[in-house]
Amino acid sequence: MRGAGADQISVLVRTMLESKASKNLDHELLRVGFAFHFHRGVQITVTVSSINKMLKLHATDEAVPVTPGMQLVEVTAPASSENYTEVVAAMSSFCEHLAPLLHLSKPGISTGVVPTAAAAAASLMSDGGGTTL
Repeated sequence: MRGAGADQISVLVRTMLESKASKNLDHELLRVGFAFHFHRGVQITVTVSSINKMLKLHATDEAVPVTPGMQLVEVTAPASSENYTEVVAAMSSFCEHLAPLLHLSKPGISTGVVPTAAAAAASLMSDGGGTTL
């Protein structure tokens, strides 16, 4: 994060390695990246990872990227009916800081860099001008 107060946020960064096998065990997915947690009124977790497919079980050395050069960014925060409004406000605020730093896309459709989280959501929710998926 950049901007006012960014250097005052306490953050713990951890590497992440997660593996899951398909139901018929014909391949395994390997998710590699890092995650960090911080408080901005509520606890927010950000995970940045790449997804790889392993054609042989447990063959991490032979993992092939599913989407080369792209990473998945997830932003999550626990919410309940009591703090839902507070969580929404904190997440919206953080995502507004995050949106201009990312090049957003979904398979076959690139949204490029967008100025706000609302613009990102609108772009990613669209069907790309009538493209059949």
